[in-house]
Amino acid sequence: MTLTTTSNKNSNKNLNKKAIALSAICAVSTSIAAVTSSLTFATPSASAQYGLGLPKSAGTGGATRGNLPQITMLVPEDGAKTLAARPTFYWYIAATNLATSTTVPKVDDGKNSFKVTFFLRDGNAVTAKSVFVAEGKAEEPGLYKFTLPETAPELVKGKVQRWQIRWQTNAGVSQVDVNAPILRDDNPAVLKAITLSKSDLEKARIYVKNAYWYDAIDAYTSWLSANPQDEVARTERNDLLKEGFKTHTAFSKEQQGNITKLLSKLDASKSAIAIALQTKNRR
Repeated sequence: MTLTTTSNKNSNKNLNKKAIALSAICAVSTSIAAVTSSLTFATPSASAQYGLGLPKSAGTGGATRGNLPQITMLVPEDGAKTLAARPTFYWYIAATNLATSTTVPKVDDGKNSFKVTFFLRDGNAVTAKSVFVAEGKAEEPGLYKFTLPETAPELVKGKVQRWQIRWQTNAGVSQVDVNAPILRDDNPAVLKAITLSKSDLEKARIYVKNAYWYDAIDAYTSWLSANPQDEVARTERNDLLKEGFKTHTAFSKEQQGNITKLLSKLDASKSAIAIALQTKNRR
């Protein structure tokens, strides 16, 4: 009886040791999985939905007529979301046509200034009332950015709004209008993670993981401006753009070379041109 009891005790001890060992293995596996998960979200998922799923409307860029420049808004054709109350908007003005047309448009030959007007509208319709208008002058093609200033109203939480860029010659004879939807979407958990992040690259990856397109583009571009040799970050930004533009009509199968040309132009841009626009009366 005593031997049997001792044997049972030994058996139970062995079982307990195995259980503890198994628990330790599970804990380590869980920890590794968590770390792995945090390191692999940077590359956009093939199933990621960066657009808003709204009906597409011509106007986010890509088309060029006559001697007008091509202006491409860096956003999916059906818009995207932001965590920011006053986000930064990006667009690219091409000196030469990225499309298949043989026409080579010029931006005033890159020598003369042209007028840029920014509109923020209170709804998604192109005809929606503008709640903020600012304008200024620029003198060269390239990647531009504009951050919604304190003088502008914040984006309305949960409401799809529309922003618009208008390019005009000095004489106002020719103009190009491009526009895109934007949705301010609050997420306290993501905001907390952003607050705790230590760099723009960390922020970019958090934004990508949570499909905050506008903020991801801004964070990646800011990081690359300060770290132009970071090819990993550059590849991540390009992958994000490819994912967001995969259904864009300006980068369709018939014009599949356009996205490559655009990415090449963006890579060549050391930093975005922060354009200074002065507030105008609403109209």
